[in-house]
Amino acid sequence: MLKRLFICCFILLLGACGATDKSTEPKQVLNYAKSDADFRALATKIRNQSASPEDVDRILRLYPLTSSYRPESPAEQSAKVKSEQFIQQNSWLRCIQINRQLLQTNFTSLIGHYGMAICSQEAGDNASAQYHNWVLDAFIEAIWRSGDGQTPETAFYINSTHDLYAFIQLHQLMAVEQALIYRNKLPIQKVIVQNPESQKNYTWYFDLTPQFRRAHIDKLEGRTN
Repeated sequence: MLKRLFICCFILLLGACGATDKSTEPKQVLNYAKSDADFRALATKIRNQSASPEDVDRILRLYPLTSSYRPESPAEQSAKVKSEQFIQQNSWLRCIQINRQLLQTNFTSLIGHYGMAICSQEAGDNASAQYHNWVLDAFIEAIWRSGDGQTPETAFYINSTHDLYAFIQLHQLMAVEQALIYRNKLPIQKVIVQNPESQKNYTWYFDLTPQFRRAHIDKLEGRTN
């Protein structure tokens, strides 16, 4: 009798432990397996230069739903700073290496493709330079297709602050003032951009929903980085 009672208690204890283990596992709000697989398939089409404009639009929308999306990661800013240093030093191969590493983490990075295009060209790898220029142009065109940036309702869709500033700089403009506003409960970054030559100012709006959504999902999933 005692032996049977001990066995029953032991089984109940194991069940309780199993329940505890499951409760401590981080929740998964998004289907990362599917998003990651879809992202890789689209990235392959872009690498093969067989992607349609719709494919490029889709990969930019899909990236924030993948397991690797970290809009606040310092890696991109670090890569940009190092790229500028390597360019000043004519260290083209080191520049290529740092940007290649960045693109392995974030294939949609404007900074990464720009750095690869510039440094590949200087290193004499024209094929690589042309490819990354093509990808960079494709991503910029996709951002323009997302909106004209002239009003909060037609804001540019952007995946990170890094891409926001890169987008501005790639248009030979500089950000001189910015403010976070909300329109229809969506976070919108209002940025005053300036043409350094003419000193003329323009107002552009960027939809920051992907970054804010990621922060909310991180809390739900118990992620700390």
